[in-house]
Amino acid sequence: MKTAVWLSLFLFAMNPGQPAHAYLDPGTGAMLLQIILGGIAGAAVAFRLYWHRFRAFIGLAPSSARSSDDGEAST
Repeated sequence: MKTAVWLSLFLFAMNPGQPAHAYLDPGTGAMLLQIILGGIAGAAVAFRLYWHRFRAFIGLAPSSARSSDDGEAST
């Protein structure tokens, strides 16, 4: 069954001699740009959130950051 699925996908993708008649409207480019920029923004936020934990893990964070890393306020 798995071989039949792969074979049918291959034959569908390899349709020689037939034009695709594909159309990409201007909104497609804007959507792709938005996906790329959203991914970059998400990666930057994740990097910012975990940067202090990473520095504390490798021992480069100041001692005050290590003690307040658990998120609880000390009284």
